[in-house]
Amino acid sequence: MTIWAAYAGFEESYRGSLEKGKDADFVILEKDLMQADEKELFKIKVLQTHIAGERVF
Repeated sequence: MTIWAAYAGFEESYRGSLEKGKDADFVILEKDLMQADEKELFKIKVLQTHIAGERVF
């Protein structure tokens, strides 16, 4: 979901996908957004937030 945003910002060499040597900005959610009912999306809780590979929440 993030690679196209990285391409748009000319940042694909260090962002946009989870690969060795790239920044890792991501969240871990309690449910899969792609499987959840759209009426329940706003209720899904964030379990962890990572910025540049470091857990910040």
